Amino acid sequence: MKTASAVIFILLGLLGMVLLFFIPQGERVPSLERLGWDDLDISANFQDRKTILSGIEKSILVLQSQGEKQNLAGLPVSKQDILKSLQGLRAVFRLRIPDKELYKRLQRDFQPWEVTKKGRKDPVLVTGYFQPSFRGSLNATADYSFPVYGWPPDLLKANLQAFDPALPHVTIWGRSSNRRFVPYYSRKEIEERDLLPPETALCWLSSPVEVLELHIQGSGIINFPDGTSRFIHYAASNGLKYKSIGKVLLNQGIIPREKLDWPGIKQWAEAHPERFRKVSFENPRYVFFRWEEKGPIGCYGRVLVPGASVALDSTVYPPGVPGLLVLKLPNIRNGPNWFKNRPDTLLVFNHDRGSAIKGPFRVDLYCGTGQQAGSLAGRLKSPARLILLLNRDIDMAGS
Repeated sequence: MKTASAVIFILLGLLGMVLLFFIPQGERVPSLERLGWDDLDISANFQDRKTILSGIEKSILVLQSQGEKQNLAGLPVSKQDILKSLQGLRAVFRLRIPDKELYKRLQRDFQPWEVTKKGRKDPVLVTGYFQPSFRGSLNATADYSFPVYGWPPDLLKANLQAFDPALPHVTIWGRSSNRRFVPYYSRKEIEERDLLPPETALCWLSSPVEVLELHIQGSGIINFPDGTSRFIHYAASNGLKYKSIGKVLLNQGIIPREKLDWPGIKQWAEAHPERFRKVSFENPRYVFFRWEEKGPIGCYGRVLVPGASVALDSTVYPPGVPGLLVLKLPNIRNGPNWFKNRPDTLLVFNHDRGSAIKGPFRVDLYCGTGQQAGSLAGRLKSPARLILLLNRDIDMAGS
């Protein structure tokens, strides 16, 4: 056992060295900068206050289950400091005062902090995700023949520290083969070799494009022929690295950059099902699901708030932390309700994480449920600034 642990530790150490040399310096060691409000150059055109207050309440609930010691861009911050900031924001947004007066209260009570990247004015890349809705069946039929799988019986989950406290706090996924723990099957292996038994399928959809969309979004609503519907949610994955289908299509010259959004990818995929199948195998990651009573649920166990919940890297940002997301939203005709007044500054909260959201300069904004939210999420790819808000008496520079 000690030998096996040592081998794993060495391999992880080598991986760490690779990451150390190939991730840009700005990604490895983010700098947390204290700002003045005059440096922000933002308006008070936020989302509606109901959305913001819902985001605050969810953050408070998220933090209640967290440990006291948290990390913000490599600096220690306490759970109580974040809670104090959220409670202060709640008090401000409950006031029945004009937006300009509310903005002045924010300036008076809160200190903005930014994770900066040298030489970049808008260092953060913002993308969007949403909760799609599909027609489906609990049984395979001629119209519904593409499975959405639950947790396979042979999929195993292991936390390395459970075997040796000296190992990193890392979860790995795999299966047992000849008394050895080996990586789980890839997307190509699962689909080409039809490896999973039909009884593992929770439901069946009408298109492989819809199945991939559900895998990418991580949750959805399945509408059945009898008029009922159920929430479905991420339960596990095969643990293999996610690879963007969009990047594959771009690198192979199949779709030009100006059409590289989910609506464009979906249109191409439905017109070229065989080519799509081969391209989809370039992404080895495969997702397994479970039924839920409500949704979508973020990684901290709370239902997400459209236009306020974001997915961030949990190694950089603490759960529930509030921030201002300064960006230019896509110019689309129709969008979800929170989008109606076209806000250019969003008050957002860390409620989730994603397999592709790595490092301090990636944000995934939860846009909502259904077609209009999907239209916004599919077109959202914007440079932005993420300004964290903490009470003025919390000094991160002194941490």
